[in-house]
Amino acid sequence: MNESLLHYFWKNKIFSIINLKTINNQSLQLVHTGFPHQDAGPDFKQAIIKIDDITWVGDVEIHVHTSDWLHHKHQCDDKYQSIILHVVYEHDTNRIDQFPTLELKNYISPLLIEEYRKLSLSYEPLPCKSSLPEVSALQFTAWYSRVAAERLLRKQKEIFETLHHCQENWQTTVFQTITTSFGFRTNVPAFSLLAKSISYQHVIKHSDSRLQIYALIFGQAGMLEDEVYNDDYYQSLKNEYQYLRYKYQLSPIPFKIWNLLRLRPQNFPCIRLAQLSEILYKIPDLIHSILNYETESVLRNVAACEPHDYWKTHRHFGQPSPQHSCRIGKSAINSLIINIIVPIQFAYATFTGNAELNEKSLNILEKADFEKNSITEEYVKAGFPSGNGLYSQAILELHQHYCLKRRCLECDIGCRILQKSAP
Repeated sequence: MNESLLHYFWKNKIFSIINLKTINNQSLQLVHTGFPHQDAGPDFKQAIIKIDDITWVGDVEIHVHTSDWLHHKHQCDDKYQSIILHVVYEHDTNRIDQFPTLELKNYISPLLIEEYRKLSLSYEPLPCKSSLPEVSALQFTAWYSRVAAERLLRKQKEIFETLHHCQENWQTTVFQTITTSFGFRTNVPAFSLLAKSISYQHVIKHSDSRLQIYALIFGQAGMLEDEVYNDDYYQSLKNEYQYLRYKYQLSPIPFKIWNLLRLRPQNFPCIRLAQLSEILYKIPDLIHSILNYETESVLRNVAACEPHDYWKTHRHFGQPSPQHSCRIGKSAINSLIINIIVPIQFAYATFTGNAELNEKSLNILEKADFEKNSITEEYVKAGFPSGNGLYSQAILELHQHYCLKRRCLECDIGCRILQKSAP
């Protein structure tokens, strides 16, 4: 037993509330359990209870054992002067008599506690898997919407933090966010550092030169520091970068931070750098288009961006490979929509108070394809519905911030499973 579970039982009245008695055998009726209090002080405020024939309004404190009141030294804290009821799982001392105490041990179903233990102590990635058929499609949809919103707000917070570091400059913020996204999890730290090493103004200034954009991106990525002989393309980029490096006093990021191992060919750093370079060259107004929610035109242009022909036969400098496509794939574009375009539009809408853009960003998320990866596929296989981009974002948020942390009591699905076991 723990306090979090007791909080959940009390808040939702998931125990037998008929014929409640205090430890002194006084009749107790619950009118209102109170409002959860997150700050220092009692656990619930403004509760309403009736003991015998007297109605009390005040605070409720919850502990596993009665003696926890003494262990936590609440008797020395003025914030606990308005306690009208001490709720405990097990009463283990009579040293506290200034207010009534309710022992819940005999009012809680053992089946309920056992179900919670199965969820919280299981080694299974999805301990609720066997109970998922009991959850309706409507319940899934409602929970998805809330959790997806939490994820979007989390990303919005990250964008606002970047905006603050960029001196409230939205163009620089969006440039850094887009550049970082090309790490696609495997090289996010490297792309993030790359984004911070380049001034967006330099990108705009040289956006009419494909050679200079590629040289700026690859040079700052630390990819042009070696000597690659018999490779004219490499030498042309390096020569151009030397000029830009001297002109703007640039310092490339360390090459060693790039992850080059166990990558799928489409995620090789040079391929992603080439794709980013081509986008910055072909769509210099990308940032303006995103902020003005011209999403469809942005996506058409991104899909049409094909890096320099050199990358059709290379994945690394100086190392020819069989001919292959180097365009951004459909799934990667879908990922950019969900993880970059939507959060940027959502954050910008919040920043400017643009309700129309806010609604449009959510509509784009609902129209995006469901993301397929090892996590979402595992959840779908277990019984979670698949649908659109909002659904996959909800699953990822559930996995990272609920399931892995065993926050079953804060999850609608976990709560519904527990309530099925309630008397």
